[in-house]
Amino acid sequence: MCIIVLLLLSMSLIFVSNNANATKVYNESTFSTCERIFEYFTNSLPYLVRDLNEIYGFGIPLRRCCQHVDKLNILAQHRTNPRFICWCIQAMMKGTTLALDPSRIQDLPLMCNTTLTFPIYNGMDDCSN
Repeated sequence: MCIIVLLLLSMSLIFVSNNANATKVYNESTFSTCERIFEYFTNSLPYLVRDLNEIYGFGIPLRRCCQHVDKLNILAQHRTNPRFICWCIQAMMKGTTLALDPSRIQDLPLMCNTTLTFPIYNGMDDCSN
């Protein structure tokens, strides 16, 4: 569990450093929204990240993961453009060596008994669609 906390902390530092130049374009509310998305999405990483799966064997997503996927869905449907959610996730993953497991991404909606209303895929390199 300590490794997960360290992983989340390091990802938050990468997120801040990767977006230092973006402050010229986006205002503070944009970043506070991204911070919320970061907080919600990180709860899915233990299930979605291939390396963590191999180490810890998360066969099913934790309840908190599913609860936060629901929160991301609500944001995507009512408050935040799904592409913006994708952009925030892309910014978080940029610069890390973590790989999202495509089969876990595909299984996430079924395992959490929900649908995904925002894009998420391995690589997270194009949020334009």
